[in-house]
Amino acid sequence: MSDRPSRYDHFADFYEGDEPPPWDSGIVPPEVRALVEGENPLTPGRALDIGCGTGVSSVYLAAHGWQVTGVDWVEAALTRARERAREAGLNDEQVRFLQASVESPGFLPDHPPVTLWLDVGCLHSLPPESRPIYARHAARLTAPGGMAVMYVWRRHQREDGEAGLDPDEVAAMLALAFTLEKMTLSREATDTSRPSAWYWLRRRPEASG
Repeated sequence: MSDRPSRYDHFADFYEGDEPPPWDSGIVPPEVRALVEGENPLTPGRALDIGCGTGVSSVYLAAHGWQVTGVDWVEAALTRARERAREAGLNDEQVRFLQASVESPGFLPDHPPVTLWLDVGCLHSLPPESRPIYARHAARLTAPGGMAVMYVWRRHQREDGEAGLDPDEVAAMLALAFTLEKMTLSREATDTSRPSAWYWLRRRPEASG
């Protein structure tokens, strides 16, 4: 894509710096913790952490019995994620980190289906033309009955233009394969000026990927 170098460099510059990126608090979101420690926890299985960054959620899930693949397009982020996993005493069977872009039509062609598709802030960073590709990958890689749990900015104005997606846009984008079970409105933890939402969507058994 024509804007890939500038967008990639934007993220790579943050991850290659001495300090964590401003969006990386190093704290597992409560919504992710609830998948493991909540009243109705998910049974551990395979998980994909899309746009995993430094691996905060990936390592947490792997430490609680999930077999996790963390994916990011910035190698510097994955270097930090692998170090985080080593420090937690996890091996490659428990969590592995791959450099790949969910915008690519050939994204993870041989990966087995997962019971959890987790996205904490990747979708809202994609340009509109990449979102249908994202939706197809989510449908293909999430097993029937599996969950897609996603954190997405809601629409708001920024200095460089409008960002985010409205809740009806998220639901419509995934409607061919997923049913929206729950949504909660929230704010960006590291920047409360940005409205956001969490989504819990169930992969329908009868839907095609």
